[in-house]
Amino acid sequence: MFNFLQTQVVNNESIMVQNGKIYLVMTIVSIILIGLFIYVASIDKKVSQLEKK
Repeated sequence: MFNFLQTQVVNNESIMVQNGKIYLVMTIVSIILIGLFIYVASIDKKVSQLEKK
């Protein structure tokens, strides 16, 4: 059972790498994370401005 699951995971990874879709997924995840970091930084900046007032 464990060997079957291991083989299935390897096959799924190789399919994504072969088709180049892993790069698309990583690009989308990176864009989302960068957007979240920018959003959190802007919220932090606004909160610190409100705290100073």
